[in-house]
Amino acid sequence: MKSFVLFFLFVATSMTAIAQTPIDGLQKQNLGYLETLESEGYEFRSQIITEFDQANASQNVNINLSKDYTYIVVALGDSNIPGIALEIKPSKNAKVSEQSLANGMTGQSYQLVPSKSGRFKFSINVSGLSASSKGFVSFMVLRK
Repeated sequence: MKSFVLFFLFVATSMTAIAQTPIDGLQKQNLGYLETLESEGYEFRSQIITEFDQANASQNVNINLSKDYTYIVVALGDSNIPGIALEIKPSKNAKVSEQSLANGMTGQSYQLVPSKSGRFKFSINVSGLSASSKGFVSFMVLRK
């Protein structure tokens, strides 16, 4: 009986160790999204993955963009993130159109065509987190 209990504990521990975490799911989601965009001619430029909680529910990212490229900017959340709003400033210096995401994906994606080269500010704002929950957001930039 003792060996059965030890075997059961070993199996339970092993299953927990190989269980998928929310950030693993986010990375798989990112990979699928990137492969789709690369098939459309976009090339990966950069990625930032940041942990968010209720006290730190927004982050700003500044990036220089060239008028010679069309960009896709996207913020995707893991399964712990209820909602994401992505703001682009100065939006008047670019043609901005929202891109649809696959069902089940939390986030926002935009195609951005700058009218002139320069620095753009992206604000990533997470909403709906409870006081005890945390989650990860992947912010990616692609261009063609």
